[in-house]
Amino acid sequence: MGTAIGGRILSYRGAVVILILFVLLGATLEGWKNMRTVGEGIVIGSAGTNPLSNAPLIIISTLLAAGIWVTTATTLGLPVSTSQSMVGAVIGAGLLLSYTQPGGAVTNLQFGTLGAIAISWLLNPIFAALLAFTIAKTVSPLLRKIKNIVLLNQVLLVLVITASAATAYALGANDVGTSTGVIYAFFGEGGTNHSLMLLIGLFGGIGLAVGALTYGRKVIHTVGTGITKLDALSAFAAQLGAAITVWSFVQFRIPVSTTQAIIGAVVGVGLVKGAAAVSRRKLGRIGIAWVMGPVIACMLSLALGWLFLGL
Repeated sequence: MGTAIGGRILSYRGAVVILILFVLLGATLEGWKNMRTVGEGIVIGSAGTNPLSNAPLIIISTLLAAGIWVTTATTLGLPVSTSQSMVGAVIGAGLLLSYTQPGGAVTNLQFGTLGAIAISWLLNPIFAALLAFTIAKTVSPLLRKIKNIVLLNQVLLVLVITASAATAYALGANDVGTSTGVIYAFFGEGGTNHSLMLLIGLFGGIGLAVGALTYGRKVIHTVGTGITKLDALSAFAAQLGAAITVWSFVQFRIPVSTTQAIIGAVVGVGLVKGAAAVSRRKLGRIGIAWVMGPVIACMLSLALGWLFLGL
C-alpha cells in the first residue's frame, strides 16, 4: 500500500480497507500453496514423515523467531521479508531437529527445495522491476492521449485501486501461506486438509490486517516516499508489476518476498525517470536487511528452540 499512499492516490484508511478485503481473499483462496511448501517441503523426516508435526515447542520458537525479527525491522522502518524470515526460521528448526535426533538421520533439510527458493529470491525483485518499468513505459503514452483532466484522474484512480487490490491479494496468497506453514504442519498431521488450510489462512489474514492497522506506517513511508517520488502512474505500475510477479511464483508454490517485489518494482518505475531519481542510500540499508533477515531468523529459531527444549 506504500506506493498508492506515497503517490497520494489513496488515504491510509482507504488503502487499509482494500488491504484487509483482498488479503483475506488471497489467503483463503490460494494461501494453501505456500503453506504446504513451508510446512511440509523444507524439513522432511524419515519415510517422508514431517517431524514438525510432533514438535510444538520447535514450532513456537520458529514463529517467535520470525516474528521478533520482522517486528524489530518494522520498528526501524526497514521493509524486510516476512517470507524470507519464516523460511530462515524453518531452516533453524530443521537444524535443531537434526541435532536432537541420533546421528541427524531422522530429519533432513530439503536442499533442492531451498535452492529453488533461493534462486527465486534473486529473480523476484529483478522480474518485478522489469515488469513495472515495461508497464510504465507502455501505459504512459496511452494516458497522454486523454486530454480531459477529470477523466484522466478518474482513470488513474481506477488503475491504482485495481493494482492495490491485486497486490493485497498476492500478499495474502504468498505471505499468509508462508507465515502459517508451520502451523499447518503441526495440525495437518501430514495430510491434505483443505478446510483446515482455509481456517488457518483466514486466521493468518486477520493477523496481517491487524498488523497493517497498528504497525505499518513506518514501512509504508519508506516504500511510498523514501526510495523515489511516486505519481499515480508510477504507483500503478509498481503495484501491478509486483502483484503479477509474486502471484506467478505462488502458482509454482515458491514463497518469495512481496516486500522485495514491490521495492524492485518501485526501483523499476524510478528508473523511468532516470537512475538519479532512485535513493541508493535507502536501497543500501534495505539490501543489508534483506541479506541479514533469513540468517538472523535462523539463528533466533535455533536459540529459542534450544532454550525451550532445555538443551
